[in-house]
Amino acid sequence: TDGTYDGKYFWVNDKIHGRLARIRGDIFECDKITEIPNIQGFHGIFPDKRDPVDQAVNRTTRVFCGNEFHIPHPNDGRDMDDPTKYRTLFTCIDAETMEVRWQCRVDGNMDLVATSYNGRLAAANQYNVEGGAKYEDMMSAEKHACVFFDVGRIEKAIKDGKFTTIGDSKVPVVDGTKEANKDPKTALTCYVPVPKNPHGVNASPDGKYFICSGKLSPTATVIELAKVEEFPRWQARRPSTRASSPKSRSGLGPPCKT
Repeated sequence: TDGTYDGKYFWVNDKIHGRLARIRGDIFECDKITEIPNIQGFHGIFPDKRDPVDQAVNRTTRVFCGNEFHIPHPNDGRDMDDPTKYRTLFTCIDAETMEVRWQCRVDGNMDLVATSYNGRLAAANQYNVEGGAKYEDMMSAEKHACVFFDVGRIEKAIKDGKFTTIGDSKVPVVDGTKEANKDPKTALTCYVPVPKNPHGVNASPDGKYFICSGKLSPTATVIELAKVEEFPRWQARRPSTRASSPKSRSGLGPPCKT
C-alpha cells in the first residue's frame, strides 16, 4: 500500500517448474499456486505498487514475473534445433485471483524484476540480447539491456485485440521485441542499454531511478525514470545510456534492497 509492504501476501517463484506461489501473511500458509505457460527458468518476481490504469488504487494488483531461458514457442519439439525460433516471455499475474493476465514476448534473457512507484512501468534486466544459444554467443555484446514495460499500453493493446496465443494456452501474448516497437507513439517496451550481463534491478526509495547491477561488468547503472517515461509519448529516439545511465564501480551480483 502506497509503495510500502503491508504483509498481506508474499510470493515465491518455483524456477524449475515455472510456478508462482502465494503465501498469506496472516497465517503464513500457501493459499494458491499458479503454473505459468510457455516459460522455462522462472527467475525474478516483483509486485506493483499502484494500479497502472486506476491511480486511485494504491495497492498491489499485479505481480510481474521474469523468465530467464529461451525456448521454442510452442515448445512441442518442432523447432528444437532452430534457435532463431526461440523466445522468452514476461508475465503479469493478478495479485488477488492468481490468474495469468497476460504475457509479453521480448528479446533477451531476463533475471530480476522491479516496478515503479506510480504503477506505470515494470522492468527486467536482460542478458543475451544477441539471441544466442551458446555461452560465447550470449555474452558477445558489450551492451545488454534493462527493458521497461508500459503496463497500461500493454493492457490497452490486449483490450483492442492486438495479441496472439501460444499453443493450447489462452493467455494473451503481445509483442514487446525491439523490432515490433520502433514507433515511440505506440511502443509497449523500451530497451535501455546497460553494460554486459546485468544481474539485478531495483527502484530507488525516492522512486526517481532504477539501478541495474552488473555481473560480467562490475558496474551499477543508474537510469532516470523521467527519461524513460518521456520516451513512449512523442520522443523521436530512445533514451541514451550516456544521458540516463551514469555508472559507478561496484561488486558483482544483484543490488541489495533497502
